[in-house]
Amino acid sequence: MLETSKKFTWTGIGAILLGLLIYVLFSFWQFVNTPILSPGKPALEFVYTKGTSSYKLSRHLAKQGIISNSYYFYILGHLNGNMRFLQAGQYEVTPGMKPGDILARMVRGEVNMQTFTIVEGWTFQQMLKALQSNTYVTHTISNLSDDAIMQAIGYPGDRPEGRFAPDTYLFHTGIKDVVLLHMAFELMEKRVQEAWDKRDLSIPFHCTYDALIAASIIEKETALAKERPVIAGVLVRRLAKNMPLGMDPTVFYGLFQDYSVNHKLTHEDLLKNTPYNTYMHRGLPPTPICMPGKDSIEAALHPAPGDVLYYVSKGDGSHHFSKTLEEQDNAIRKYQKK
Repeated sequence: MLETSKKFTWTGIGAILLGLLIYVLFSFWQFVNTPILSPGKPALEFVYTKGTSSYKLSRHLAKQGIISNSYYFYILGHLNGNMRFLQAGQYEVTPGMKPGDILARMVRGEVNMQTFTIVEGWTFQQMLKALQSNTYVTHTISNLSDDAIMQAIGYPGDRPEGRFAPDTYLFHTGIKDVVLLHMAFELMEKRVQEAWDKRDLSIPFHCTYDALIAASIIEKETALAKERPVIAGVLVRRLAKNMPLGMDPTVFYGLFQDYSVNHKLTHEDLLKNTPYNTYMHRGLPPTPICMPGKDSIEAALHPAPGDVLYYVSKGDGSHHFSKTLEEQDNAIRKYQKK
């Protein structure tokens, strides 16, 4: 009788364990084969940092509500061997994806790319402010001087203004700011050199840096692409005649180095002696005054022919161009003193 009772007890325990095993296997099968997000649900994002253990990753995803069971995810990763090959970065979970799809995406390194945009016409200081506010970038130069920043990106002794190409840069979360700046510097070097190699040989610039300075002035003088070659023509003719360039954006830069400053130039401003006051000093200013775009670089190296020497804003974003001082005075009276 006692033996029969023992048999029954062990048989009952075995049945319970078998039932539990079946339940766990079925639950695991459901976890693996059920989409994380149903159609129409917004995508979820998470960041995986290099060196994070597979256990911590699983716990992190469960805590964020991305997966329902951290232990199942951990087991799944080790069953297929993917946990050894995960790549760091920011990832997106979209409707229809299953837990295994997350792991596969992480193995392939299909990370979300972040963006940083340098806007045409920004100064170096404006660019730095935007870069420092980008939360996806690892910041290493926040307290450095301009000279120290240039040394950190590998160009010691170079002046930073105008040297970074306006463009939208794609990067992985966590990239260092110096890496982004190095990329932008190299791209500007390439753009200017390629344009210089195809330049109009009659232009009065001695080197690519002169062309970059001229392009930066053109960038700030007009937002209209069709006017840039015309303004470039005015600029090179004034240089050839040893006339003062007399261009307001250079004066503004000499006073503020930042075009986001809310200030309208006055007559008194034009009399302030800075190296960038092109009413007082002949020739090009000592550095660029902003980051010029490709159109302005092309215009500087391919100025429009003609004998235009003056221009004045018409108040609608365009300019009136004049060949003589008398015509210029009439245009000023018409457009600025009406």
